[in-house]
Amino acid sequence: MKKIIAIMLVCVILMSAASCAHTHKFEISEAESVPVGCLTDGLEVKVCSCGERQETKLEATGHDMVITMEVKPACTRPGSTDYKCNNCGKVEYSNVDPLGHSYEEKPSEPSRVIRCTNEGCLSCVWGESNNKHKEALTFNFTKDDEAAIDAKYNEVLAAVEAAPEYDPKLHGYAEEGALAEEYKTVDTLQTELYELVLNAISQRQLAEVAYYCDMKNTELEETYSYMKDYHTAVVAKFYTLSRPFYDSCYRDFYYYGLTEEEINAFLFDSDAISNPEYTALKERNNAIEVEVLALSNPTSGTELPMLYAEFVENNNKMAALMGYDNYLEYAYENVYGRDYTYEEVAQLSDYVKTYLSPVFAAVYEKWSNLTGFTEDELTRYYNQVSYPFFENLEGNTTVNDYIDLLSFTSNPDKTFSFSDEFNSLMGDGNMFRGDYEGAFVTSIYAIDLPIAYFGKGYDNCFTIVHEFGHYMNEIYTLDILEEDDEFSQSYDLLEMHSQGNELLYLCYLRENVDMPEMSLNIVETHALVNILYAIIAGMTVDAFEQAIYLGTYDGTNADTIMADGKISYDEYDLLYAGICADYGAEKALKGYWRGGMTVQSPCYYVSYSVSAISVLQLYEVANTDGFDVAKDAYLKLFTYVDEDYEMTMKEILDYAGMLSFEDEELYKNLNKYFLKK
Repeated sequence: MKKIIAIMLVCVILMSAASCAHTHKFEISEAESVPVGCLTDGLEVKVCSCGERQETKLEATGHDMVITMEVKPACTRPGSTDYKCNNCGKVEYSNVDPLGHSYEEKPSEPSRVIRCTNEGCLSCVWGESNNKHKEALTFNFTKDDEAAIDAKYNEVLAAVEAAPEYDPKLHGYAEEGALAEEYKTVDTLQTELYELVLNAISQRQLAEVAYYCDMKNTELEETYSYMKDYHTAVVAKFYTLSRPFYDSCYRDFYYYGLTEEEINAFLFDSDAISNPEYTALKERNNAIEVEVLALSNPTSGTELPMLYAEFVENNNKMAALMGYDNYLEYAYENVYGRDYTYEEVAQLSDYVKTYLSPVFAAVYEKWSNLTGFTEDELTRYYNQVSYPFFENLEGNTTVNDYIDLLSFTSNPDKTFSFSDEFNSLMGDGNMFRGDYEGAFVTSIYAIDLPIAYFGKGYDNCFTIVHEFGHYMNEIYTLDILEEDDEFSQSYDLLEMHSQGNELLYLCYLRENVDMPEMSLNIVETHALVNILYAIIAGMTVDAFEQAIYLGTYDGTNADTIMADGKISYDEYDLLYAGICADYGAEKALKGYWRGGMTVQSPCYYVSYSVSAISVLQLYEVANTDGFDVAKDAYLKLFTYVDEDYEMTMKEILDYAGMLSFEDEELYKNLNKYFLKK
C-alpha cells in the first residue's frame, strides 16, 4: 500500500512539474515605454502575462533633415536654405553670406566699365580716369593770379592813357604804318590781359564743379562763392577799358569792323557792366544763388520766395542799367539767343494749351495707372531710367550699342565718331560725378574743353544720352568757335541736341533691344511723360517768371493775387498753382517753380518747351518712317553748321526736314498722333 501511495505521490509531483513549464509572451507596454526622439533616448518596456517584464534602452535617432527650399547667394544678396526633419518636423534655416562682386582686373570697353564676372551679375564699376585732363581741370587760382591780372590791366590802361586822343583826321585805321605798329604792341598787352581774365573765368567754372562734387565741403563752398564774385569784378574791370580805347588814337583799330551804332551799343553795355551799382547787384545775386543751393528745405516755407523776390528785383535793376525795360527782355535777347520775344511766347502758350495739354493729361494718366508688371519686368525698366549707368551693365551696354549707330556722314572733312568721343569723355577725366542733384555739359573757356557732370539721381541711361547730345555739339562746333568767337547757338537748339537724343534712344530700345514688352511699355511711357512734362513745366515756369518780372497776372487766382495791384512773395505758390491749373497740370507740377531753376537759370526754361516740342516730331518720324530717317534728321541739327552756321532756328529746322515750333501744324500733328496712339 505504501508503495502505491509513493508511486502516486511521484506521479503527482511529476504532474506538478509538467504544469509549471510556462512560455513568456511579452508585449510592449505603451504606458510604460518612452518613445525614442531625434535628440532623446527612448525606453521600450515589454511585459508578459505572468508579470515578467523586459526593458530595452533605445538610442536617440538624430534628425533626418531634408531641404525644402534653397536660395543661392548672389553678389550682393545672401543665400539661404530651409530644412525640415522627416522624423520630428523640426524646421531649420541657414544663411549664406553674399558672394561679393568679382570684378575684372582691367577696364573693358565700351566706356571703361569693369564688369563682375560672377554668373548672372549685371553689376559693373567705373574704371579710373587716365587723368589726361587732370592738370587742366584742377582749380589752382591764387592771389598771385589776381596780382598778375591787376598788373597787366594797369599796363594796358597806362599804354592807352598815354596815347594821343582820337583825331579822325590823323588816326584812321591802316594795316601798316607807325600807328599800326604801336597798336600791335598795345593789342598784344590787351590779348594777354584777355587770356588772364579768361583763365580766371575758367577757374570760377572749376571751383563750381569742385563744389558740386562735394557740397558738404565748406572750404569748397567758400572758394566757389568767392570766385563767382571775382568773376563779376574782373569782367567789370576788363570792360572799363572800352571807353579809354574809344577816346584814344587806337579807336579805329580796337573797334575795327563795327558800325558807329554797334560801337555805341557796346560802350553803353561796357559802362553798365563796369558800373559799381551793377557789380554790387550782380554780387548780391551770386550770394543768393549760393544761399538757395544751401537751403535745407526749399520745397516749402517763405525763405526761398523771399530770396527769389530780391533776386528778381536785382535782375530788373541790372537790366535797366543795360537799357532794357525788364530782365525778361534782356535775357531773351542777350543771354539765350532766341529768335522770338517773351511777348510772342503767348502764341506758343495757346498752342500748347490747345493741342499738347490734352496729350500730357492722357499720357500722365496712363503712367499713373500702369499695373500688372512682374519684378523682372520692373527691374528691366529700372535698368534704363533709374539705376546708375556707371554701375549697371545692361543699361551701360544698351547706351553704348546705341551710340555706336550714330555717325556724321555729311562732311568728309569731319570724322567725329560718337562712340570714340563717348569713350574719351568717360575715360579722359573731363567727366565728373558728385553731390549736386543735376546734370550739365559746359566748356571750360580758357582751354576749349567740354566737360560733363552727372549728380546723384541724374546718372541713368536717359540722362547720360541727354547730356551726351550737348557734349557732341560742343565737340562738333569746336573748330567754328576757335575761328569765330562771335559764333553762338540758341539755347533752344542746344536742348534739341539733348532731348532729341533721348527720343531717338527710346526708339532704338523699341526696335533693337530684347526686353519684355511690358518693360518697354513702361520705359516708353516714362520717357514720353518726361518730355511732355518738360513742355508743360517750361511753359508754366516762363509764365510764372513773366508774371513776377513784369508784376502783372491775369490768369486763375488773379483776383486774389492782384487784389492789391502787386504780387508779393507769399503769393508765389498760389500764382504758380493758378498757372498750372490753366494748363491742366496743377497736380502734376505742384510747386515745380521751387526747384531752383528760377535762380540758377532765370528765364531759361521756356527753351526746354520749345526744344521738346520740336523734337517730339522725331519720335513720330521714327515710328512712322523708321529709325534711320529720324536719325538723319536729328544729325542735321549738328551738321547744319557745315552749310551755314548763321542759320536761324527756323532755317535749321527746315534744313533738318522738321516743322518749326512756331507752326501750328506741328501742334496739330502731334495732338493727332499721340491721342490716336
